[in-house]
Amino acid sequence: MFEFTEEDLKTNKRGQLSLSQKEWLKMVGKGGVRVQGFNVWIAIGFLFLGLCLILALFLQNEDSRAALFANPLNLLIFPVLILVVVGILVLSLLLARWNANKLQNAVLSSVSGKARLDYDSSGKSGLTSYYVFVGKKRFTFGDDMSSVFKEGEKYKVYYCKAGMYEFVMSYEHIDN
Repeated sequence: MFEFTEEDLKTNKRGQLSLSQKEWLKMVGKGGVRVQGFNVWIAIGFLFLGLCLILALFLQNEDSRAALFANPLNLLIFPVLILVVVGILVLSLLLARWNANKLQNAVLSSVSGKARLDYDSSGKSGLTSYYVFVGKKRFTFGDDMSSVFKEGEKYKVYYCKAGMYEFVMSYEHIDN
């Protein structure tokens, strides 16, 4: 689950991210931008497919052509719709780049305290979220963490939060 080395942990203890951790965060950010760029192309494809279908239906016969050209606002709707959708897609790309930049400049934080484990199941989606509380900080996981963190034992967790992302970079068990 957690892939950190002793060198990563030593660097985290000094309050810094290791070079490999910085590189990993950079790759995660770039991956998010790449995925969003792919999604934008898919959305543009569906936008033009939908517009072509609408135009084909309007141009199908004389009555529907007359309805399309009867009001000049009908012809204005298509370019406005395109501009709105493209604007939303550009904003989504900018948000992905902003998150990637925040990940590249992430600041390491730490919290220590006794671990408390909890979980929450959603009956509708069937998904279970697992929580590890260290001190007053809550970390959310998709997998059960009871094999990693023992209830009631002390840990120090090094993590970074950048935008919508929060990653546990390393942790150590603290002897009482």
